[in-house]
Amino acid sequence: MSEALPRPDHVAGVWRASPRFRAVASAIEVRIRAGEYPIGTVLPSVASLAREFGVARGTVERALARLENESRLVSPLGRRWYVHAATRSQSLSVVRSFGQWALASGMTPSGRFVEVARGRATGVEARELGGRRGDPVLRVVRVRALDRVPVMVEHTTFPSWLAATIESLPVDARSIMEVVEREHRVPLGHAEHRIEAIAASAMDGRLLGVSRGTPVLRVLRTVRFVDGRAFEYSDDRYLPGMVSFSQVTTSPSPAG
Repeated sequence: MSEALPRPDHVAGVWRASPRFRAVASAIEVRIRAGEYPIGTVLPSVASLAREFGVARGTVERALARLENESRLVSPLGRRWYVHAATRSQSLSVVRSFGQWALASGMTPSGRFVEVARGRATGVEARELGGRRGDPVLRVVRVRALDRVPVMVEHTTFPSWLAATIESLPVDARSIMEVVEREHRVPLGHAEHRIEAIAASAMDGRLLGVSRGTPVLRVLRTVRFVDGRAFEYSDDRYLPGMVSFSQVTTSPSPAG
């Protein structure tokens, strides 16, 4: 089947000089950056884009995969694709807060407390915080954003000795970690991370603007002070495609 490629004015040269999937990718990227496809919205279906550009569906799928892997502006969402800000990489080799990382990456972080409640530690919380099951703890749910776009929901448990400090913070506090380090004068020492993919809960979906069951990146994190005391145990859920994580590893020294 022959395919007649339309030539939009803003990418006319691209259509003549590039393979079809690259031309389609360039056209879609131009529209995203121009705001025609705003961040947080779902793209037209693959079939619709194929009809518009006069190409096969496989060509559109290759174009979207290119945008996902190279420009990092789109990610699959079921059978559709949604638009997001370019994915930023967060190193796990440095212990710092979400806000500290965002500022260092040239982005504006923000946060909003959704729930703050005292309770009793579960078995998992007790193990991670170094206490006993039933110990008093403070649980906090916050939605976090980059440049005003929601990207993550934090479900965090803190030891009771930090409760008063955290409860006194404004609802839009940028970083709990910064306040705790400043007021208690104890620097953070290290963090442990475990990463997996899960389905978004109803709460996560509501706060992130996606459907319940949407795949999200789950980061389980335990952070400790230099003196060994636990600072927090957090269960963070990130929208796919918004943030990636990098880890630098080294080879052990050869024997002898």
